[in-house]
Amino acid sequence: MSRFVRRAPRARVLQVAAMLAALMTVRLVAGDLGALHRGARTYGAMRAVVLARADLDVGMRVRAHDVRVVELPGASLPPHALADAGDAVGRVVTVPVLAGAAITSRALAPSRRDGVSAVVPPDRRAVRVVGTDGLRPDPGSVVDVLATLESRDVGGDVEPTAVVAHAARVLSVDAAPSHDEGADGGANRRVGVVVLVTIDEASHIADATARGALMLALDPPEAVCDASPVSCRP
Repeated sequence: MSRFVRRAPRARVLQVAAMLAALMTVRLVAGDLGALHRGARTYGAMRAVVLARADLDVGMRVRAHDVRVVELPGASLPPHALADAGDAVGRVVTVPVLAGAAITSRALAPSRRDGVSAVVPPDRRAVRVVGTDGLRPDPGSVVDVLATLESRDVGGDVEPTAVVAHAARVLSVDAAPSHDEGADGGANRRVGVVVLVTIDEASHIADATARGALMLALDPPEAVCDASPVSCRP
């Protein structure tokens, strides 16, 4: 009996400790749930979103292994973000998408459009420019198109060289000449490049082609957003 009496206080202490531990656990769980609910209110519910596995350049067709689907808070996603990989696969990229970024419907051409025409929006034109400086930019690069007029067209306030298209996106580049085709040192400096320009710039390029020589100047990629923020809108 005395042994039971001596052990009773210890049992009560253990019971109290267990109760306190249970209360602390309940409090922590309640706190975590509260934090989750506050996070959901702040950042939005979790949503499926299609992300690019690698950089997607303008003009390329999205393949199944180019994308993956994850769940992220809704508030962290850009407008028009795709939730189903099937909505991206097979479509042509119209705005560059960096690896890890969400793919939006605005970055892809409608599924009914194909080829170079797929990346030409209603207010733009795709124009082939033959540069004489030998610059061969990569597709997706940004360039200025410069025109140098013939001497008889220069006079008064007319500058001999002017920018006729600013921050134009390169859609495609002619294949490099073979070794035999490049034997003529002058001929292989002419490079045909298809660029995306405004309607007015297309007219200026046509006029400059008839009256002078064209060359390309490579721009930083950010220049296309400065010149046309709509084309960089997510």
